[in-house]
Amino acid sequence: MTSAIGWYGPLIDLSKSTSHIGDIVQLLVFVHRCNPVQYKLSTGGEVIRTDIQVGDDTLPFFSVSLWQKQMAAKAVAGDVVFLQNVKIAKFGCVVDARTVQFSSLKCLIHPYELLISKGVDDLIGECRVGKTTMEKFVKVIKWVQRAGSSLYNIRLSSFQKRELPRNWTVPEQSESRDIFLLSEVLQLRNSCKAVFNASAGEIFLPITWRALGDSDKEKMFVSRRINNVEDSTIAEDFTCVGCQLCGSPLDSENRHIFKQNSVPLYCPKSSDHLHIVGMIYRPFMLYVWDESEYLPLFVRNKAAELLFGNIKAERVYSCYKGQKNGQNCDQKDHCKETIPKAIGKAVVDSCSSGADKSQQVEGKHHHHKKVDFRLIWLILLKMLLQQGKNSPLKFEVTVNTSLDMENGKFEMVSVSVPCIRTR
Repeated sequence: MTSAIGWYGPLIDLSKSTSHIGDIVQLLVFVHRCNPVQYKLSTGGEVIRTDIQVGDDTLPFFSVSLWQKQMAAKAVAGDVVFLQNVKIAKFGCVVDARTVQFSSLKCLIHPYELLISKGVDDLIGECRVGKTTMEKFVKVIKWVQRAGSSLYNIRLSSFQKRELPRNWTVPEQSESRDIFLLSEVLQLRNSCKAVFNASAGEIFLPITWRALGDSDKEKMFVSRRINNVEDSTIAEDFTCVGCQLCGSPLDSENRHIFKQNSVPLYCPKSSDHLHIVGMIYRPFMLYVWDESEYLPLFVRNKAAELLFGNIKAERVYSCYKGQKNGQNCDQKDHCKETIPKAIGKAVVDSCSSGADKSQQVEGKHHHHKKVDFRLIWLILLKMLLQQGKNSPLKFEVTVNTSLDMENGKFEMVSVSVPCIRTR
């Protein structure tokens, strides 16, 4: 079969994707859900990529990244779509697909209600495709109709409240609420603290302090970078000079990007309202998921430390600079080199106290050894983003309904490993 664009590869089953890594292929799939990834600057927002979770009669769940905005606008959960000329890729243990410049998306069935209200003959009679595509189309329709209720219940939870069994009672005026599904978190209309279990899927780090070409924007998706041995600057991108309490970046590199009033003059987390200046983790978005939905969590410095095993940004950055300069990790010296003189003393003192304490402990048993905190941090980061293999974590999140998702509507407060009860 050929089309207006033309095929550059075969139409494949999703279960055969591992045999086509690096190839251009065609996919005919059912769309489970769509997840736009975007960030906002003072001048407005930009959607970078839309991730869709799809399935077919051979593999129920598979991820596809749409990099074209016009194509993403056509993707709707519950549709059956024909994806032409997408590239199969592998990152670590994860195999997925992504669009390229000559990719296209054609909707074959919309809305979802047609799939459950019409027969196969009626549905294929309204579609004009070739023989190969039609055979796959029939298989996908029959698969969706067989599994219809279980597939669509997930989508319904985003639009209407369902009565779900609970093993707790939620007081009406409670500061913290236990939530069963992420789809319920999205339905919250009042600001509160929410506690739920979810798995980490992606970290989105909006790189706004330097210009990026279209081909470099993928560096903002951390799961793509941690498996690239040639990418040695990830620690530098994650860290900057800022307030260690409120997590606001204060380095001069951000001043040409953000408006003057975007960095708070006073620290809202400090009793004397003064910023505690040091190396911090830059704010980023942690995308978490469960069987019902994806959810972006806004993560600042203190929450990031908890996520990364209580490893502070200053330790990661100092080890990075030490290895870059061919030296051992000496936090005090590298903080002096990299932080402006006006605020250098405060940061050096902060780095020194942390380094001295760790060296005292290490000195008792390993007098000549230095801990490579950057390597430990990278291992933790890679384990966190092992999609499909990571276990759910317990998150505590502040829900501020007056904000949008990119500016902290769901802000992570803490994270822990859920307790496992045994009989």
